[in-house]
Amino acid sequence: MKKLRHIMKVVLPLVFILYWGGITLFAHSHVVNGVIIVHSHPFKAGHQHTPSEAETILFLDHYAMPAVPPLEPAWLCFSILLALLVIPRAIQLCLPQTDAGIRLRAPPCRVF
Repeated sequence: MKKLRHIMKVVLPLVFILYWGGITLFAHSHVVNGVIIVHSHPFKAGHQHTPSEAETILFLDHYAMPAVPPLEPAWLCFSILLALLVIPRAIQLCLPQTDAGIRLRAPPCRVF
């Protein structure tokens, strides 16, 4: 469980940084039949796309969903991920109760 949490702490920010860098740093445009198509991918400048690739990029750029899809599967995955990251941390914050010894003052305590 700790290994999975450690891997997720490294992999998820890395995936976000790579995605953000890919759409930000590699944006370029092509003129196809008088239409400017702007997209991003990490290829060298001076490349060309086939007409079918340009059409696919154009359709994906102008795609609009008519309704919001059901979010139950996404919410379930998000809840499981949140539980994996938060619950073990909350368990580690609990102080063990021991009955050994005389305590002259109460230990510092914080409830989150």
